[in-house]
Amino acid sequence: MLLQVLALTAALSSPSSAPAAEPAAPALAANAYIVECLVSGVSLTECKVVDADPATNPGAATALKLAADIHVPVSMAQAGRIRIKLNVNP
Repeated sequence: MLLQVLALTAALSSPSSAPAAEPAAPALAANAYIVECLVSGVSLTECKVVDADPATNPGAATALKLAADIHVPVSMAQAGRIRIKLNVNP
């Protein structure tokens, strides 16, 4: 009788089913573009996308616009040209 009580207690105290796993968060689609620019003071000028055509690829066009808004530290003013990788999320 004692064993039956212990078995019943163990059965009631254990969860009846395993908790459902949370669905994985969807990965953000990110498009990376390499942009090469001339460093002029703290600004980037004469930028061009190396690995895509901004005329036909809207993500590359966005990367080009983002690069125009980037300001670099004064210590990089003498860098000449610079290549940066920009992630553009849709």
